[in-house]
Amino acid sequence: MKNVASVIFIIVAVTALLGIAACDHGLSPLNARSDPGIAGILRIRSAWPPADSVRDLRVVAFRNYPPNDILTEVITGSAVFSDEIPYGEEEIPYIITAEALAGVFEYVAVAQNYGDDMFQDWRAIGVYTVTGDVQTPTPVDLAEGLFLGDIDIDVDFYNLPPQPF
Repeated sequence: MKNVASVIFIIVAVTALLGIAACDHGLSPLNARSDPGIAGILRIRSAWPPADSVRDLRVVAFRNYPPNDILTEVITGSAVFSDEIPYGEEEIPYIITAEALAGVFEYVAVAQNYGDDMFQDWRAIGVYTVTGDVQTPTPVDLAEGLFLGDIDIDVDFYNLPPQPF
């Protein structure tokens, strides 16, 4: 009977160790993500402008830089964008995901709609760059099924990057 108990204990212990080893990072949010995409933190480095001049605020990833025709790029899927970014915070998480999102996005920017014309009154207020030089945006390469969670962008409403649109 002692041998049977020892064998059962060894089987249970080995199974538990294999289960723990297979978990790697456990139930981390990034491992649970099923759709490819990008995410990060927007860090607001200036005072916010009046709320009525921030009609809409989104992170937009463009396949082309500079973007050709923004409306066409969005309609054809050459540009993808986040949900609306809330007004007034200093650090704001964002995410862009889609089931079939893959490839290189040459330009990732924070875009502000500041006027009445939803199709014309947009400006870039922050650009993703790993060097800190907003003159040289850093492309984001999403290989098939890849999710990148560290695409952080600094935003300065009063010191704008070059305007591509």
